[in-house]
Amino acid sequence: MLPATVNMDYPLTDFATTLRYYTRRSLTNQDDVLRALAGMIRRFSERVKHRFFEGMPTAAFDAFIIFRSSRGALLHRRNGFPSYSWVGWKGSIDIDHTYNDVDYSDMNDWLSTRTWIVWYKKSRSGVTNLVWDPAANESFPFHNPEYVGYRARGALRLPPALRTTSRTAPTEDLAFDTPHPTYPLLQFWTLALYYKISNINVFEAKGDVLGDSGTVCGEISLDGFEETTFFDSGGMFEFILLSEWRPDLYNIMLLEWNGGLAERRGIGTIDQSAIDMSFSPGPVWKEILLG
Repeated sequence: MLPATVNMDYPLTDFATTLRYYTRRSLTNQDDVLRALAGMIRRFSERVKHRFFEGMPTAAFDAFIIFRSSRGALLHRRNGFPSYSWVGWKGSIDIDHTYNDVDYSDMNDWLSTRTWIVWYKKSRSGVTNLVWDPAANESFPFHNPEYVGYRARGALRLPPALRTTSRTAPTEDLAFDTPHPTYPLLQFWTLALYYKISNINVFEAKGDVLGDSGTVCGEISLDGFEETTFFDSGGMFEFILLSEWRPDLYNIMLLEWNGGLAERRGIGTIDQSAIDMSFSPGPVWKEILLG
């Protein structure tokens, strides 16, 4: 419950709960979405002993980037903020890892064994830095397991397409054809896959993910569904793998591209066997610029 979050006994759980209640509110000025929560974020940052980036804890970034709309809610794009963060969307969200088969007490193990992306942030000036930079978070207690955050990554249960890839460093001067947004971009490498979307429930903005054989291989929640014709094409869509949900499922993000920059358009899961069901040109290890 929200009152219990004040104690911050379980700070990342409490922050997720805070966001669940905060995002239900209607803001008079949408530009205040981060400013209104700045004091709380500062307290949470002090408690978890690491920095936040665009409203998300950097030491557990993989866990918070898989936010989704609360049941019965639709998300609408908030201009001027990144789509990869909850701040870029209007509407009630959940960052509830009980559906992810991950308890916050097990989060360190999940971050070490079920995630692989090395996240970088690219500023408007073109400078690229790590999102999670241990050197910039010197107070983080790496040897205390009570603190949630990235440690050395262990043996990942990944498909061959991921196990055989080694490039994770950002490409310098990666070009794109649109003006740089006012906010930082995410730059990273992961596996890109191509599927179709069918059986869209227009009331809940959800659909099935179809592989090349027409088999349903996952589900997707569609963001900004009422605001765009993007979902009307009936053709293939590009998805990227974010992390492992559980031993038989992956977390995925649906992307929309514009001039070399991608935006999030949905979040969901696919069967691990669906890696082999991707339409051409996937699966492909690909560098992503995400705004």
